[in-house]
Amino acid sequence: MEPLKLEPLAGAALPKAVAAAVSGPGPAKLMVVRGMAPLRPAEMLIALYQLSFDADAAVKSAAEAAPGALPDKVMLAPLGEPLPAPVLHFFAERLPLARRPALEKVLLNQATADETFVALAKRLDEATLEIIFQNEVRLLRCPALVEALYFNKNARMSSVSRALELCARNGVRLDGIPAYSETVAAIMADPNAAAPSTADEVFAVAMAELPHAEVSDEAPPASALESATDTEQPAKHTLSTSFIKFDELKIFEKIRLATVGNAHCRQVLIRDSNRVVAMAAVRSSSITDGEIVAAAANRAVCEDVIRFIANSREHTKDYAVKQALVNNPKCPLTVSLRLLSFLRPDDLRALARSRNIPGALASSASKLLQTRGKSNGG
Repeated sequence: MEPLKLEPLAGAALPKAVAAAVSGPGPAKLMVVRGMAPLRPAEMLIALYQLSFDADAAVKSAAEAAPGALPDKVMLAPLGEPLPAPVLHFFAERLPLARRPALEKVLLNQATADETFVALAKRLDEATLEIIFQNEVRLLRCPALVEALYFNKNARMSSVSRALELCARNGVRLDGIPAYSETVAAIMADPNAAAPSTADEVFAVAMAELPHAEVSDEAPPASALESATDTEQPAKHTLSTSFIKFDELKIFEKIRLATVGNAHCRQVLIRDSNRVVAMAAVRSSSITDGEIVAAAANRAVCEDVIRFIANSREHTKDYAVKQALVNNPKCPLTVSLRLLSFLRPDDLRALARSRNIPGALASSASKLLQTRGKSNGG
């Protein structure tokens, strides 16, 4: 994707009327920002973009704040015109989600840059995202756009599946998506993967930070995620049943839920029997230090998850992670032996007495205690 250059317009890209309007003194420029200059609507938008680079801090700040304040009657028509791509990007970044008609104009404008689509795909709501999903030419041309849609929690699962299938059928690889090969293989093998289904509703509910979305070794059953009841439906998305059954989700749905879902989703799916799903959960960018400690101590997770944590320099900087790994019999013995030297005496004593770890590790903990005792004159 060609980088979009966000810099002042020059030459033929800058209309003469705009050049004249933005070259005056500070008070005159502020009048332009307030819409008090004799400019056509399209010229007004270009002038605001140009003034966002102004050396005068007051003018620059006012220009940057203007897109969210301009009324639709001024902005909608020019946003549909072939404005310079940087101008469209400037407005797209600053328009709040509540300005849906204006955002839709940007999305439907052929002059809008792919980079602008990527930026919008990261923050738009479900309904507006569907405009992007319908633009298959742009999806194929810009893999980064499909990846941005995948990680947006508001994107429908069925729409994401349809976009991934489109890319796969056209030989477009998306390396930024976790377990892409496994995900695509599962989607291609399922004739109903891209059809609207209960998974769309499951995701809408599961994305919310629910009250029980806490990390604990005593997690709720892996088959259920609490939701609103049938009789009380304050949220936009509700389910006809009281629980979402994780074990009824398809592999590619679990992978995405593990990647972008909340703490409870990760807590359940990190223990999934499918290693690809479990690895998606532990690799999620949203996973917290507390969740990593809980996973390192959990003997129900697969060895791949434990090995991933053990081989991560970032995660093993935490003493609690080191302690959890050493006490977990699924941790590779070579790693546990290496981590012993970092443990405190009380933790080493507990390890030396433990029957839940390999004998070689308990023996090494005992020997290390003896060595430390001798070196301290004990």
